[in-house]
Amino acid sequence: MPSSVLHHAVDELPEGQRTAVHLHYFEGYSTKEIAAIAGESPATVRSHLFRARKALKKALEGADDEQA
Repeated sequence: MPSSVLHHAVDELPEGQRTAVHLHYFEGYSTKEIAAIAGESPATVRSHLFRARKALKKALEGADDEQA
């Protein structure tokens, strides 16, 4: 799967989820650090990441089906 597919899927996430994913997976920040940066609670950041992973899994599974 090309990385452009992943980047497109991340770009389609709602802003809070997109920010959390970028800071956590691409920049290496912890959920506590992201919470401080975003002005949210760590629980909210964990929720953003949980929902983002779920949405990305669904989007990327669909991308695999289209390429097959």
